[in-house]
Amino acid sequence: MTLTAENTTRWVTVDGHKLRYHEAGSGAPLVLLHGSGAGVSGWANFGNNLDALSQHFRCLVLDQPGFGASGRPEVYERNYLRIASDAVIGLLDELGIEKAHLLGNSMGGGVAAMTALDHPGRVDRLVLMAAGGVGVNILGPEPSEGINALMKFNAEPTQENVVAWLKTMVFDQAVLTEELVEQRLRTASDPGNIAALRDAYATFYNPKMAEPMPLWARLRGLRNQTLLLHGRDDRVTPVEGSLFPARQLPNADLRIFSRCGHWVQVERKDAFERSVIDFLNHGL
Repeated sequence: MTLTAENTTRWVTVDGHKLRYHEAGSGAPLVLLHGSGAGVSGWANFGNNLDALSQHFRCLVLDQPGFGASGRPEVYERNYLRIASDAVIGLLDELGIEKAHLLGNSMGGGVAAMTALDHPGRVDRLVLMAAGGVGVNILGPEPSEGINALMKFNAEPTQENVVAWLKTMVFDQAVLTEELVEQRLRTASDPGNIAALRDAYATFYNPKMAEPMPLWARLRGLRNQTLLLHGRDDRVTPVEGSLFPARQLPNADLRIFSRCGHWVQVERKDAFERSVIDFLNHGL
């Protein structure tokens, strides 16, 4: 059977909010967590990888609160990473899953790391792909070129701005087909999607919602076997962001992909899938 967004869609209610996820495959549970791009969803990030990964794992591709088709609190009163982490644990609880692998891209990587730190008994192995919050930017600008382009597009969702943002996401500009640009412009221009991204990012810069200790400062406490994946040419979360966790995490390997920007799962699809399958099946 061909896997589609429609035939893999499932729903679960967590803390009074309906969350959409896509499910395919059997075996060890693997929760996949998307990044924070404009108009993003679980399927937009990982739909093209589901065929390969679902042959080995029970894949659960979550739309995190406020993104894709998932509901969210009307007002965020806590750091968004914590809200999303609670949604991951809520998903596992509702599905009766005691322990799962987590794979997070960008913001989703930060959510995965926080979940493993706060709920070590619920998380098996971790894949952190260009993860947000786990590194320290000491060479590049902060915010990065890609994040600045994303914020500009979210404030003014025009075709010119979506193209400028998408160009920062990839090494090979040929990836940006007319269909991809139009699809992202359509979903990202939705007022609800604009508000969700704006409100999530607002929690990152609000001192009242700051964590007692930043995520990167907690990494030594993360004992899970971890695979760090990063595109060498990433202009959103520069590759230096994985060097710190690669040194701090006690059980981590780092793989850097040449000819690749922020979307390792897109630009180096086959190598990404092989790396993930081998690591989750066999460990470090």
